[in-house]
Amino acid sequence: MEQVDLDCELLKPLKIDLEVALKKLIFVALKTNKEAEISLKINISTTTFDTIKDDNKEEWTEPRIDYQINEKIKEYKDTNKGFVGFNYQLEIDEDNKLFVKKRNEQKTMFEEEEK
Repeated sequence: MEQVDLDCELLKPLKIDLEVALKKLIFVALKTNKEAEISLKINISTTTFDTIKDDNKEEWTEPRIDYQINEKIKEYKDTNKGFVGFNYQLEIDEDNKLFVKKRNEQKTMFEEEEK
């Protein structure tokens, strides 16, 4: 389980897309001396699921985080969209800190190749 912040695994795709847009627009602004703008829109919702294992009902809440990054240079515009939240579980501890953990700990073929 890890605390929810921009460095957590759940928000990694959003952070990567934002960093790419930021680096690109800083480079373009320096090279062209034009003003650049990034707009970030995030929609957050949750969905509760349940399952029954060995006569025990288990419930968990998954986040649904849609995001959209708009890049703008006077006569140029680019948009990146993404969605994160599947297979993660949200929890709040006794200090009201928000944590997220992977719901399914199985590694994909791609995750195993990275190591």
